[in-house]
Amino acid sequence: MSPTERANLLAVKLLLRQQIRSVRTDPFHLDCSGTILVDSIQHYAHCVGAQPEDFLAQNIRDCVVLQMPRLHLILYNRDILSSSRKRWSVAHEIGHICCRHDCDGPAQEMQANAFASSLLIPSVVAREFLQKGYLRRAEDLCALFGVSMQAAQYKFPLLLDYQPSQLEQELLLRYRPAIEEQLHGPIIDLPYHRSFEHSPLLL
Repeated sequence: MSPTERANLLAVKLLLRQQIRSVRTDPFHLDCSGTILVDSIQHYAHCVGAQPEDFLAQNIRDCVVLQMPRLHLILYNRDILSSSRKRWSVAHEIGHICCRHDCDGPAQEMQANAFASSLLIPSVVAREFLQKGYLRRAEDLCALFGVSMQAAQYKFPLLLDYQPSQLEQELLLRYRPAIEEQLHGPIIDLPYHRSFEHSPLLL
């Protein structure tokens, strides 16, 4: 098994442990049996009477991991403007932890990125939307899964020849209600009134 395949397997196993309510993974509140907790740097610094800058190195502005006995605490910088960047940074650090990395070399970074991609854009789920015509381009992945264009452009071509494993088929069954809700969810249509055209804006 290649490092990338192992990263995907670990991400699938972690997703199978979750209560699936949406196609969009919430990396901030995953059930990791209490071994991984996620908080913002700003909130944690306030709780321990420190400054956020105390946890940020000059070349590390997104996320930092504090290792404690039987616990990894992932702290993300909530002042980063991009929601997709925060989500990816946290998923990436979870990947490092799940893959049991003890350094951040190029090979480890690549595997953590593969894990983050599988966690935030489960291939078996994305393929389902692709086959139903819901996904036609990388931009659709951004909107559906809350990831950056860079992550979507990397993932989209991989879906074209993707064949799910038996474990991923099991994961698809868990996602089925959320997929159906996304595909056939209610559309709220507000009635049009001509008077709206000249009404003052309510702020």
